[in-house]
Amino acid sequence: MPRLLALAVVVLLAAAPAAAANPSISVTAGRDGSLRALPATVVHELALTAGVAPETVEVGVFPFARIDVSGPVEALRVPETGVGPSLATCPGRWTRFHAPYAEGPSFDDVSFTIPAGATVELSARVRLTGAPWADETLDATWSIDPLFGRTFDVVSNAPLYAGPVGVELDFQARRTADGSYVVAGTAEPDVNAGRVELWAYPPRRERAVRLARTRVRDGHWAVTGWRPDRSGRWELYARYRPAGTAHASDTSQCGTFVRVP
Repeated sequence: MPRLLALAVVVLLAAAPAAAANPSISVTAGRDGSLRALPATVVHELALTAGVAPETVEVGVFPFARIDVSGPVEALRVPETGVGPSLATCPGRWTRFHAPYAEGPSFDDVSFTIPAGATVELSARVRLTGAPWADETLDATWSIDPLFGRTFDVVSNAPLYAGPVGVELDFQARRTADGSYVVAGTAEPDVNAGRVELWAYPPRRERAVRLARTRVRDGHWAVTGWRPDRSGRWELYARYRPAGTAHASDTSQCGTFVRVP
């Protein structure tokens, strides 16, 4: 093999692993204050260490939070402006969307180059400002997109939130043979205490009225024998009222429509 060709092959083989490499990673998480009441905050930290060649990466985090970067980075890019998330709405008058986390920025990603052999540290604060549902935690998921290689996620496990949790309400209404209505629903996660109030916007009225109040048992509740006093489209929603400190007050998110003949 000619000397020049052999040298080119050696350079190519040496460069390929470095170009395809990903930075080495470590994560830590620690609480910032008490996790027994709201607001509850956990600070997540991500350390990225480059290998023998510089590493260019883009990093995001979920739940959305501002990312602070420290260390000997090169070509740091942090989005300055952008269009925020669209405002969600319900088709009726009742709109109470579940939003347990503090609102993050419209952009939550940063991109930068780590010099060879250097370590860059990133931090993000995940903050609960509303009572979370059972599957919502203070954990963070870092999304790492290297310039060379595939995007991958790293989960940072947080200390457990120990305050009251929210109650996810769902229900349906059906008309019975005698003309009355049964409204039956669930209260997750298998709530066994407290009460649900059933409220409604009657047809051609601006203010809601409370129709009934019923107990929650084994994650279920029901209102029977409701007889609407006027025809037209009723918009129903539910409110949970806790008994004790394990759960927080909560509501259904959008209205449920019932057409009364």
